[in-house]
Amino acid sequence: MNRRQSDHLMMIIISLTILI
Repeated sequence: MNRRQSDHLMMIIISLTILI
């Protein structure tokens, strides 16, 4: 996994947690 992929995943997780 590249850094960009992990960053993207982190952003998605953060956005999901904010939505919930």
